[in-house]
Amino acid sequence: MPSEWLSEEHATAYLAIKNEVPQRAAGESTLLAELPKESKRILDLGCGDGHLLKLVLQHCPDAVGVGLDFSPAMLRRAREQWHGDDRVQFVEHDLEQPLSELGTFDAVVSSFAIHHCPHRRKRELYQEVFDRLNPGGFFCNLEHVASPNDNVHAAFMKAISEIETGEDPSNQLLDVETQLQWLRNIGFEDVDCYWKWRELGLLIGKRSVSSLKLDESQEFPLKQVIVMRHDLKMRRGKQIAQGAHASMSFLANRLRQKESVSLNELTVDQQQWLKARFAKICCRVNSEEELLAIHDAAVEAGLEVHLIVDSGKTEFHGQPTKTCLAIGPDRSDRIDAITGHLELL
Repeated sequence: MPSEWLSEEHATAYLAIKNEVPQRAAGESTLLAELPKESKRILDLGCGDGHLLKLVLQHCPDAVGVGLDFSPAMLRRAREQWHGDDRVQFVEHDLEQPLSELGTFDAVVSSFAIHHCPHRRKRELYQEVFDRLNPGGFFCNLEHVASPNDNVHAAFMKAISEIETGEDPSNQLLDVETQLQWLRNIGFEDVDCYWKWRELGLLIGKRSVSSLKLDESQEFPLKQVIVMRHDLKMRRGKQIAQGAHASMSFLANRLRQKESVSLNELTVDQQQWLKARFAKICCRVNSEEELLAIHDAAVEAGLEVHLIVDSGKTEFHGQPTKTCLAIGPDRSDRIDAITGHLELL
């Protein structure tokens, strides 16, 4: 996360104005209205001084909470506010790093925190949230989002000029629709922007109550695409090994994080792909630059993409080398928009 949030001065300045943000209370009220009162365990990402977690636990009287933040000043104020109350645990954690094993939750909430993460990390974090939600659990992200154009952004800055004197350099804002599409692709249900005022929005998704029932007779145009560097002139066996690493990475990464994976933790498309035909296509590029351009375009499109870096022990003169990547499994049309122009390997 941006280093300025480690500063006592920066944290104190934010806390002095946070309750003056226009319409913030309306967004919080909408969040609470969507959150089931019977929720038992709540995770707050970027909890700050514990403001949102306090509201949520008042709304869910039988719940306990876990708050994550990486700012020492914020965590100190949060712990002071909840001193002596064993309903809440605060953990120092940088949201740019993978979530640690904290167990599962009935709800994950966040308030004006995730927009400080790079876009790629936002997408990864949404997947980690999904993995940690119990069936029927809610993800509620009250967030600072990007305006559609400069004029609309300027109007927002004017509307908050009484509390903000300029742009926050730590902001990495992203539009609402891209984030909603990410949530849908991951497998969240009932995904929508439930409330919005200018650049403030409430994004909500729910994890299905029951296991997905897949209709194996239905034709889904799903596939995974392996993109291989042709300029490296790898041996055929080396290409096969690198492609196999890439293809399995979407599962292997989850196994490294949790030591086990169930079908219910995968996206709808990934589940269908695993239970159907395992369609894979192998394409080629002719440089590292072209490979990375495909990688970045897939990330921006909200697709799951895994880049393989070979250690160089058997080829490449001992130098770690980016060899290939895998995109998906996902819908063919979404992947084709990124790789459709590439030659087959």
